[in-house]
Amino acid sequence: MRDYIQLMKLRISALLLLVAAAAYLATSGPRIDPGAFGLLMLTGWLASSGASAVNHYIDRDIDAVMRRTSARPLPAHRINPANRALTFGIGLTAVSLGIAYAWINPLTAAMIGLGFAVYVGVYTLGLKRTHVSNIVIGGFAGSCPALAGSAAAANMISLPAALIALLVFLWTPAHFWALAFRSREDYRRAGLPMLPAVTDTATSARAIALSSALVALASIAFVFTDAFHDAYFVAAVALGAILLYLTIQFLREPTQERAWAGYRFSGIYLALILVAVMADALIPLALSL
Repeated sequence: MRDYIQLMKLRISALLLLVAAAAYLATSGPRIDPGAFGLLMLTGWLASSGASAVNHYIDRDIDAVMRRTSARPLPAHRINPANRALTFGIGLTAVSLGIAYAWINPLTAAMIGLGFAVYVGVYTLGLKRTHVSNIVIGGFAGSCPALAGSAAAANMISLPAALIALLVFLWTPAHFWALAFRSREDYRRAGLPMLPAVTDTATSARAIALSSALVALASIAFVFTDAFHDAYFVAAVALGAILLYLTIQFLREPTQERAWAGYRFSGIYLALILVAVMADALIPLALSL
């Protein structure tokens, strides 16, 4: 059971559910439908877990040669035959899409399905092993939960949800490039063209720094729309300042340790920004009580 749970990549699922929840609340405001919201969380968890399990199946060969992933259930042969993981992942995804289509709305199911298609089809099968743009384009999969959250709330894609989707899209490259910078030899051993594995240190550092700075500045610029308000603005400025500080430190001294520090904070950054989005949406409800 622990091995099948590991296939589901629960930490990634939790962050994607936070993306969906933030988009739902930013779209609905205080007018929350507990049933739709609960089904969104359930279907999002099933779909992200299913996509992760399918990814484990497809990448089992390269996982076996990377130190960071060699102990996963498939390369370690704890789940055997490997197609059990594929069946598990497709089954979870099918259940997710069926529930979303029948009990939320077809648009939500379509956005969930789009996320699965981009992650498995575009990223894992199409770009991960073939092109340096892999995580830039494939990272759009992480934006789809925001679109699904808006669809579940209003059967449409709202401006706040579109901005959350954009933020996640911009955030993804630097986050994963920082991880790849720390594990460059692993990626080279596996033959994966992740940017830090195929370029020199200075080029990688500039790309990571530029991508991180773009995320911080974009998150602050969102305040100039009608989508978010004061609570979000305070969080975006404070968190953006920390992200920019770590980015400058890494650019000055591009070491594995600084890359790892940036990677760890970028996950915290996104989670706290999303919490700020939810707080910003719920403050009117709190003030009315």
